[in-house]
Amino acid sequence: MLREFLEASVRALVDDHEAIHIEEERNGSLLRYRIRVADADRGRVIGKNGRIINALRTVGQAVGSKNRVRVQILVITEEAQPAAAETESEA
Repeated sequence: MLREFLEASVRALVDDHEAIHIEEERNGSLLRYRIRVADADRGRVIGKNGRIINALRTVGQAVGSKNRVRVQILVITEEAQPAAAETESEA
């Protein structure tokens, strides 16, 4: 359910829909989503001062707390490292 929400939200933000890849990894009570988009669209997903990605993380926290799991949402850069503006969201 959260994956579909993330995909729909990211699809609404970016121009290159073919470049969207969302990986879901579950490790015990941690649910991690890695979002990859085209380099030109990365700023749109992160938003000014990280507002958009933080809003997505807030929704992830709400869903995670309801299901008693921690949710982590990362935007992966081309260097395969999380962008500096991203932090872990825990529920």
